[in-house]
Amino acid sequence: MSFQQFSVCEAYGQKFVILTNTIFNEIDSILVATIQAYSQETFIKGLQVPIMIDEEPYYVDLLDIATVSKEQMKVIPNSNLQFYRAEIKSGLDLLIDGF
Repeated sequence: MSFQQFSVCEAYGQKFVILTNTIFNEIDSILVATIQAYSQETFIKGLQVPIMIDEEPYYVDLLDIATVSKEQMKVIPNSNLQFYRAEIKSGLDLLIDGF
């Protein structure tokens, strides 16, 4: 199974976006951020990125990052967040570099 950075996947009944760079193919676990259903909550700008999947509103929660075993993950076909790549990367930079 091919894992691509910014692909949407599912494991343990939860949607994730793959954050791991695809250069690292020999690893067993992949860094992911959860994808949450949109709600009326106020987003933390830069760290909770609003997105659309199949015309449904969600957000990538960069405050909820984890590693997931490749064996547990199922990539959702024809679903990736390349369009949101710059916003997600900017959020990761904010998270790592500080506020």
